[in-house]
Amino acid sequence: MSWSFRIEQRSKIALALGATFILITMAYWFVSYTVNQVGSQFKSVYYDRLVPALDIATIQERFYQNRLLLEEHILTSETDEMQAFENGMAQNASDIDSVLTKFKATELTAQEKLDLDELLLTKTKLETLQKAILVQSSAGNKEAALADYNGTSQTAFLDLLKPLHALSKLQGEVGHVLYASAEKQVKTLQILSYLIIGLAVIIALLIVTLLQTNRKIKKIKPQQFHWN
Repeated sequence: MSWSFRIEQRSKIALALGATFILITMAYWFVSYTVNQVGSQFKSVYYDRLVPALDIATIQERFYQNRLLLEEHILTSETDEMQAFENGMAQNASDIDSVLTKFKATELTAQEKLDLDELLLTKTKLETLQKAILVQSSAGNKEAALADYNGTSQTAFLDLLKPLHALSKLQGEVGHVLYASAEKQVKTLQILSYLIIGLAVIIALLIVTLLQTNRKIKKIKPQQFHWN
């Protein structure tokens, strides 16, 4: 009976140790997975939200600069100055195209894709009008150029700002959602850590109890029976 009890106790200890190993392995896998997810989300906040937000601000700034340069082109009669303004507008247009190409490569939501498509359409319309105004201004038709600048060009510029503002707003909203999700997963990791510690303590106490019980059994001497 003593041997069978010892085997039973050892089996319980082995089972407890095995359960501990399985729990720790599963917890390690879950923690590693969650940490990778959190890292990916913070990376997405930076590369797909923060950087694009700065890109949108750059695009908006370049469009404002081109509008001012176009006005200066209309107001001057100096050929050298007009050429300098045209060069400045061309450089800004090139910068805008480069930034938009980089922006397209980021992770976009469905709404962002719609706003981006609208931005590209309004951009094409505005640039077409600006080129026509430059032709008028270069030809000396300043009054017609100024009328179009304050009319159709102004309307096209305001239409372009709408998708730009929408994209800028979305960067903050989506970034906030990603940050909240990452923060939630971090809290889950904290709770899981506490649970692992609690389970480890419980299993350790169980093993200690089994060992102490086993030692007490060993100390009990078998009773001797005398047959008369």
